[in-house]
Amino acid sequence: MKPTSQKTAALYARFSSDLQKDRSIDDQLALCATFAKREGIKVATKFSDRAKSGSTLFDRDGLLELMTAAKRREFNVVIVESLDRLSRDQEDLAGLFKRLKHYEIDLQTVNEGIATDIHVGLRGIMGSLFLKDLAAKIKRGQGGRVLEGNVPGVVTYGYDRVLGKPGERVINQDHAKIIRRIFTEYANGTSPRQIAAKLTRDRIPTPNGGTEWNHQCFVSGGGIKKGGMLGNRLYIGELIWNKHLTVRDPDTGSASRRARPQSDHITVAVPNLRIIDQKLWDAAQAVRAGRSFARVGARDTIVRRPVIARSQHLLAGLLRCGVCNGPMIISKMSGGKQYSVCSAAHQRSTCAHRKTYIMDTLKDVVLGGMRDKLTNPESIKEMMKARVIEFARLVKESSGERLAVERQINRLNVQINRLVDAIENSNRPVKEIMASMEAKEAERVGLVERVKLLGATNAVTLHPTVVAHYRDNIEELYQTMIKCFDLPKVRAAFHNLIERVVVHPTEYRAPYEVSVYGRLSAIMGVDLFPTMRSNKEILAEEGLSCGDNVNQG
Repeated sequence: MKPTSQKTAALYARFSSDLQKDRSIDDQLALCATFAKREGIKVATKFSDRAKSGSTLFDRDGLLELMTAAKRREFNVVIVESLDRLSRDQEDLAGLFKRLKHYEIDLQTVNEGIATDIHVGLRGIMGSLFLKDLAAKIKRGQGGRVLEGNVPGVVTYGYDRVLGKPGERVINQDHAKIIRRIFTEYANGTSPRQIAAKLTRDRIPTPNGGTEWNHQCFVSGGGIKKGGMLGNRLYIGELIWNKHLTVRDPDTGSASRRARPQSDHITVAVPNLRIIDQKLWDAAQAVRAGRSFARVGARDTIVRRPVIARSQHLLAGLLRCGVCNGPMIISKMSGGKQYSVCSAAHQRSTCAHRKTYIMDTLKDVVLGGMRDKLTNPESIKEMMKARVIEFARLVKESSGERLAVERQINRLNVQINRLVDAIENSNRPVKEIMASMEAKEAERVGLVERVKLLGATNAVTLHPTVVAHYRDNIEELYQTMIKCFDLPKVRAAFHNLIERVVVHPTEYRAPYEVSVYGRLSAIMGVDLFPTMRSNKEILAEEGLSCGDNVNQG
């Protein structure tokens, strides 16, 4: 009789920042290793997530790496201390278990044995109830401290903690002087940008210890929401708690705040924490209310047309200021048009480059410059010289970018899995879900290609055929973008070939001037439009038959 081959296992451990300590990872992995040895299972690899909540799959890099390795069949058992280490979310735990079963990988726990469908279902319900119960207990505890006049959460600028007394605050007199100055200048008609510029010029540290003040910290949320420093009622000795609820989008992982009904707010008088007198407060609020009315009234008269999301614009994330070399942001929208402006000039008034640029015009200038500049052999040689000189800096920068790209790939993998589950369980039209999945896949394969490029930082010599291939890529991309530049795969290809676009200041109404810099590692070879998995292949990989609900309209 032929002996059975030994099973191989992947170990996984996780701890939550608010419940456990870093040592927990080592303890969990040691416990799982002992269990594997007792069961005669060979440990092939280990994965972990430190200080990560079990309520979501997003930003769980260790878990997502484990699932990627499982898809490649690198082991046939996953061992965890208990199922709540994988996830406390009912939907996520069931999805992980379903995919492991599809990959023919067993899921075993030290505390509960081998996982089954019933086991996972019950544990998912228990985990979800645990999260709700924990949130309720935390909220109850914070509410009790608020009623006693204590402040939960982070320390507001202008106050200091009292050591040994959680939630108790005392006024920081140095910061209080700055706060009174801000309120006084604003009440006297000084704009938030001017206030920020003056504080920066006077070398006054920001609330987070930086050197450049951002005007948005004074009036964040606009005049209607009354957020920011100028709307913080703690400065008049009034503590308001439970105003907002933070929710997380299950499909994208993004967190957002939602206002709670005013009946849920808890208001407590804390006169010992008052920094601004009532007369100055009322004067500042009157100025803010007047500016809000004028601004909102003017906007209401504008007829808007649909515009592409700023984060999805072709040039998003690539624009750099030609004066301070800082990032340029797409910030202003008027009449359906998008504008770009230097972030330092617009938000902190620390750069003289205050001109705004129409994004559609800027895009046309960039495309023309890309074709002329990046296909010129002499320009390519000059770029290669600069590449050698700045090699160390580029290695450092690309390592940081690579980490960010890999995290985004993980997030896209989670989003694609969500879409697969939606095809099976949601009432949304399948055709709509398929289109979303195709767009996510186009972005994913583009980012995978960029990871390869970011690793190719040591090219110093070029063969003529390599240069010719690079020029062909530029021309192909240019021609494709002329026809349809909004496609996700076109944006991904553009960001793989272009490293940054420097916008130089010009006179009012003068033509735009830009410098387009190619990603030098792309010269050594880049798959401009890498092969995408078809929707059928994605569904098959995730264990969903192509005939299951896929043909529904």
